[in-house]
Order: sequence, then C-alpha cells, then structure tokens
Amino acid sequence: MTYESAPRFATILAASVLAVSALAACYTGGGVADQWSPAPNGQGASTSAHSAIPGDLPCDVAQVLSDSCVSCHGSPLTGGAPSRLVSYDDLTAPSMSDPSVTQIEEAIVRMKDTQKPMPPSGLLPAAQVAVLEQWVAAGLPKGTCGGTSASFDTPTMCSSNQTWSRGEGSTMAPGRACITCHSQGEGPRYAIAGTVYPTAHEPDNCLGVNGSSSVQVVITGADGATLTLPVNRSGNFAIRTHVATPYTAKVVSNGKERVMATPQTNGDCNSCHTESGANNAPGRVMTP
Repeated sequence: MTYESAPRFATILAASVLAVSALAACYTGGGVADQWSPAPNGQGASTSAHSAIPGDLPCDVAQVLSDSCVSCHGSPLTGGAPSRLVSYDDLTAPSMSDPSVTQIEEAIVRMKDTQKPMPPSGLLPAAQVAVLEQWVAAGLPKGTCGGTSASFDTPTMCSSNQTWSRGEGSTMAPGRACITCHSQGEGPRYAIAGTVYPTAHEPDNCLGVNGSSSVQVVITGADGATLTLPVNRSGNFAIRTHVATPYTAKVVSNGKERVMATPQTNGDCNSCHTESGANNAPGRVMTP
C-alpha cells in the first residue's frame, strides 16, 4: 500500500523527514516498565528495572519508585531509610510519623521539601512528583505493572506489510526523524513527534500501528502538564505545543502502557528510535 505522490517531496525524503516521527529517546516496559541495556548484537535487549517492584502498582508510579526510591527504601532498607516504598501495601500504609496520612503522601511532602529533600541528593523533577500526586488524587488505584515486556531482541520486519512511498501530510515517512528535517525549513515545527510500531526493528517508511482510538502517547512535562497525542493510521504522532522539559512519556493501549525510563529534552524521537536503535535506544517506540 502506498499513498499518493507529491513531486517536491523527493528532496524532503532524502533529508530524512517526517512531520510526525520521533518521540522519546528511552521507552520501556510492556505491562511493566523496563530499563535497557545494549545487547551484543547491537539491537538492544531489555532487563527488568523493577525486579524489586511487585505487579500491583501503575507502571508510571513503579517507574518513579524504581528510579529514585527503592535503592534505599527497598529490601533491605539502606541509607537510614525508615520504611519500605516498594509495594501497594507499603505506599498506602499509615505513615510512621503521622498515621493520618499514607506513606506515599508523606513521601510526596518530602520530595518537595527543599530543607530535607527526598531523595537526599536533591529534589526530583516536578513531572516525576506529579505522577505520584496524580495517583493519590485518583484514589490510589492498583495497577498491573507485572509480567514480561516485549523483547527488543527480535528480527527486522515490516509488521504492517504496508510501505509509505510518497505524499505529504501527517501520514508521511513513518520512522524517519522529522524534526531534524523540519528545522531546515521544510514543513511545520513540532515540539515532539514520532512513530509507534508493534515490534522493535521496523524499517523506515514501513507503516506503524494504526492507532485509531486504541493507541495514544501521553506526555507529561516538567511542569506537570499532561498532553495526550493520538496515533494516526501510519503510526505517527506529533504536537506543536510547547512542552516543558525534561518530559516523560508513555504509550498507552488497551489498558496497558509502555513507560519511558528517563526524562528527556529531545523531542525528535526517531533520531534515536531508529530501526537498530541509536544513542542507547534499543529500537523503535513500541506498543505495550
């Protein structure tokens, strides 16, 4: 399957364009959020970032805990930490110092305390604290961040068996780094753009997932503002709205999510999420 041609696009394609093709530099997880480590074949493999986190928490909450808390508030406790912050029961238990609030509510207060910050190394980015605040505001629902994520150690394939060749617009050139090209004067300016694929190593111009209403990319800026980006029939997503950096992101589909491991400042995602992966990205932005 191809789209209609547009003669002047040949030069844009040669410059690796995509009006919508490059989100985060570090996605993780499937039902679970993972960290990445390079595989010997260079394509990347995933290893669990939440080996100490049970599967009863939302993945974005588990990600914050894994990144910033469990090194001390894990099992065993280290660094003088008084309590565990690992499981749902740990977080929702009454605080040891103030039983009128939960452990997670007390932890959030400490995460904003400039005099006694938690972690002691310094205050967390506002976007990470916002993840926990939003969870508390939602009533502390349980999650399903357990199980095994999709592997990045898979062969190159075009899962859709459909290739874009020519034509402009939001469906153009899936998989290519559009923001880089658009900065050279072609097309609109995007803050974040990318392509979502069902597997890790899909070639440029292969159509990604047909998002319709079942696949979305959720961006949380450093200021706590959350933006939900639809994914179109080519698997592309994009936004022109300014996003406070560093931002975090996740792909959400059918009640599951794949969470970006590390806050990012670069919105040209496919510049890292290439077919083989670049700059420590293990491959494409994938669905959960």
